Amino acid sequence: MKQIFTGKQMKTVDDYTIKNIGIPGIVLMERAALCVASLIMENESKSKSVLVVCGTGNNGADGLAVCRMLHLNGYNTCICVLGDVKKATDDFKTQYKIVNNLGISITDSVVPADVIVDAVFGVGLSREVAGRYKSAIEQMNQMRANIYSVDIPSGIDADTGKVLGVAVKAQYTVTFGCHKVGTVLYPGADYCGRVTVADIGFACQEVLENTIKHVEKEDLYNIPTRKNYSNKGTYGKVLIIAGSKEISGAAILSTLAAFKTGAGMVRVFTHENNRNIIGKLIPEAMINTYDTEKFDMKSLEACIHWCNVIAIGPGIGTGELQTKMVEKVLEAKLPTVLDADAINTISRRNDIKIKLHKNVIITPHLGEMSRFMAVSVEEIAGNLIKYANQANYQYGVSVVLKDARTVIVNQQGTYINLTGNSGMATAGSGDVLTGIIAALLGIGAGQDNAAVLGPYVHGCAGDVAAQCQTKESMMAGDIIKKIAEVMKS
Repeated sequence: MKQIFTGKQMKTVDDYTIKNIGIPGIVLMERAALCVASLIMENESKSKSVLVVCGTGNNGADGLAVCRMLHLNGYNTCICVLGDVKKATDDFKTQYKIVNNLGISITDSVVPADVIVDAVFGVGLSREVAGRYKSAIEQMNQMRANIYSVDIPSGIDADTGKVLGVAVKAQYTVTFGCHKVGTVLYPGADYCGRVTVADIGFACQEVLENTIKHVEKEDLYNIPTRKNYSNKGTYGKVLIIAGSKEISGAAILSTLAAFKTGAGMVRVFTHENNRNIIGKLIPEAMINTYDTEKFDMKSLEACIHWCNVIAIGPGIGTGELQTKMVEKVLEAKLPTVLDADAINTISRRNDIKIKLHKNVIITPHLGEMSRFMAVSVEEIAGNLIKYANQANYQYGVSVVLKDARTVIVNQQGTYINLTGNSGMATAGSGDVLTGIIAALLGIGAGQDNAAVLGPYVHGCAGDVAAQCQTKESMMAGDIIKKIAEVMKS
């Protein structure tokens, strides 16, 4: 797994690398500038004019160094400095002297250019952008130019991804050391364009612990592989409680996803109306049904006694019967995935919330999280990390807060999933994720790994599916079809 830093954490790493390791700041700056300049030279011809827009901090100094490198490689360059050079950082003054000596044109206005390098603010920005800085960013965004942002688009909060009044809309962002929270969470991620993470020599691991992380392909090795000497029971007995009198699709999607992820045995507990269609589409599944008018709790208890993993919620409804089902599941203390209507059910009942336990993974989308935490959707959307951590702390559960960037919080820490695409914003996608996580629990990945790797596998399958068709045409079933490709990779 790789780290994701806040702006403050990045400053700590920067200071440690310079003061404790002994790498001069100007050396790091030169390496950072070279990464940006190299990308520009790779993408843009020398016939294009380049404008570097700089603040007077070290982000601006990076921009000056980028300009110098492009100039020395034959590019037609110009620098726009926003701010008082007399009050600039020492590194800025050093770089400014060099570009002056080279005779590079310097102005205080944003002038037309084919390529713009955004080096106005770095990751330390925490205030609303105003005055000439706001005007300059608006001018940059209005130009028909390819914009390359240095470290993070100016105007994006590195800690949250929020737009601080106005922000540069970049086509490319070169960020240093690792991703920043502001480059991966929305809306900031939308302003970054294509992000390149450049290694410039920071000493990261030695400084910070308990940072936010993201999963990489190599982390899939934490999923247990099948042993030659095994049987179907070896890979989990997964009980999926899903579907209702009017809804069968949620149960089908969750069950199929569980099988495709590797679950050895899956039993579905659903309304009797769904028996025939599930039996026809998934003959591998065992099916137990109930009648809402003559509900037999002993039937559910028998299913719970049989399994070692439970997933409950997709399409079950939110009546009194469903409330009793959720209660019974929580009383079993088994590894459990609570999704959709199961979350909606307990959101109204504090007496059930207190029955949540450490073996539970909740997978709410923003609306469900809003009801669960009694906080507006807007507040949740602007503070995904905060509320995922709060739910984990209050109830002891692992939290998979689903959004365009899913935030996961478990006993090991906080994670942001970087896989997936807009084609996955389709009915049934969450049901698929429920099945994936339940299967990972069943095959022995463990709760922490299941909560983190489930969204990664789900997103990767969605990304593979998106390559085979348009995002607009994607359906939840397309994601299921690609799970096998992800698992074998």
